[in-house]
Amino acid sequence: MRHLKRTAVAIAGCAVWGVGLSAPQAQAASAEHSGAVNSVEAGYVLACQGQAGERFVGVELYANSAHGNVVSVSVEGPDGQYGGGTNPPALFDDGTVSAELPIERLDGEGGAAGTAVIVGSYAPVGEPTRVHELYREPGWNVIATGVNQRLDSEVSVTLLGETVPLICGDAFAYDLRVTRTPA
Repeated sequence: MRHLKRTAVAIAGCAVWGVGLSAPQAQAASAEHSGAVNSVEAGYVLACQGQAGERFVGVELYANSAHGNVVSVSVEGPDGQYGGGTNPPALFDDGTVSAELPIERLDGEGGAAGTAVIVGSYAPVGEPTRVHELYREPGWNVIATGVNQRLDSEVSVTLLGETVPLICGDAFAYDLRVTRTPA
């Protein structure tokens, strides 16, 4: 169940990065629930962390067939805080994942700090798990049903002159039917 909640957080993140429901999706209404918006959403989630010396790195990779792709990187270390995010047109591709995005200083100094290059692989593990989840998003009551499939992943990020191997605590594929009803 927590994996699906992670998906909801990632969907909310799409809104932050400018990826939202398209006009046709927003206009789609179910005969059962006036104002309900139905979608089929399939994709991948990798939420990863790593450490190089005293520098901690977090990377989130999210793909959603209905809402697009989101990548974010955050770095914290003795030399400051860095981060970046983007919405690449492609992210997960037949067992491989790759992204490149600019990062900048997030502390008082600001400014460009280079590029983060993320590469890796993923593969399904075990049997899919059925999910049925009820939760809230801002302005919506949400029902999501379908399956999650755990992924085995091997991912690294190269940034600020270092390559950092990552461990992806949340790593799964999902295929869901989602109904959002105005709250």
